Amino acid sequence: MPARWQLIRADALRVREWDDAGVIYDAISGNTHLIDALGLELVDLLRQRAWSVAELVTELGEALPDDRDANALLSAKLEQLARLDLVTAGA
Repeated sequence: MPARWQLIRADALRVREWDDAGVIYDAISGNTHLIDALGLELVDLLRQRAWSVAELVTELGEALPDDRDANALLSAKLEQLARLDLVTAGA
């Protein structure tokens, strides 16, 4: 079964968005992170429920660049968000 990604502390996250970026403030850790548009979109989707990478590729489909492997792109972005302690992968 593929990993399903989810937010770690959804209720503690505060998001402010601009045209192509934004910031996420984690009220529990006190950390603030500058996030690009794709990262913000992923956080928004992960607020709804846990997703697999394949489900995210389908959901974001046309919004993803054509010149890159969508699975690799989203996996890398999710790993980046995981390093920031915002998301985690579960079964």
